[in-house]
Amino acid sequence: MRCGTFKEPGLCRNDQIQLLEADLKDHIRKEEAGYSGKRQGEGSLWHHLVRVAHLAEKLGRSEGLDPAVCRLAGLFHDAGKFSDGTYHQGDRPEEERSVELLIEYAGRYGLNQQIVDDISRAFGQLYRDEAHPSALTRVLFDADNLDKLGSLGIANYFVKSGLKGNGISPDSLYRLTAELTYARHAPACMATPAGYELASRKAPETYQFILNLLKSLRDDGIFNFSVEAVTFDHLILDVVSPSECECRADLQRRLWKVKGVKCLEIHVEHFCPHCESRHEIRFCTPKLRARRPEGDVAV
Repeated sequence: MRCGTFKEPGLCRNDQIQLLEADLKDHIRKEEAGYSGKRQGEGSLWHHLVRVAHLAEKLGRSEGLDPAVCRLAGLFHDAGKFSDGTYHQGDRPEEERSVELLIEYAGRYGLNQQIVDDISRAFGQLYRDEAHPSALTRVLFDADNLDKLGSLGIANYFVKSGLKGNGISPDSLYRLTAELTYARHAPACMATPAGYELASRKAPETYQFILNLLKSLRDDGIFNFSVEAVTFDHLILDVVSPSECECRADLQRRLWKVKGVKCLEIHVEHFCPHCESRHEIRFCTPKLRARRPEGDVAV
């Protein structure tokens, strides 16, 4: 980490950097444990922050940015997610709490004020989805979304499902609609050239893994879920659903959009007119930045 990251050059020591990250890690673990009600461990959020930090460093170098600043942005970008053991309390975006934590740690460890301002601005632009984001905002956006792709991305999807008590279940399979849709459109959503290149390699891997998993579950007679490409509001969605209801009746489907806390959400509902069972998922609409052929991901 460069000395310019801190107010005083003397603070640019590896031990000081390690103290900051260890302090933040402990804070994140406690808040996530408070939210989940489970015994404190390292949790899934801290590992997500570290992965995004590594990706942000990598992308930042390609954009000519200070990798140390990119790393800090990655470590703090979701740090407010479980503020005081809650999640989106009062519909408050976690970016606001993340900025508060950044300011708190900046004072504690002597971070340069300009860097704090740049990172805070990037968090705000991410939340508001501004038309002309800074280079740091673009790097952070790509790093956060790239963490959901590839073998590691899909593995973490099932880890989080397991932490919620779902495992490989009908609920987690329905939700693969979002993972497939994101993978299909991932390259076109990237804001940096390096992000586009990484997404172009990782997205097909994600997509094919999910298709292979669904096929294996069908072949073994466990769950009969399949994928249907559905056009909704000029966007292709990869909708994952069973061939029929558990009562053997045909399922019906409804799609609509709703303004959520942080994004415009797509809602997908499957319901059975016979037994009246329903299942609804929702996820953020992919933010297409570059209009590329829909076949960008090999499907």
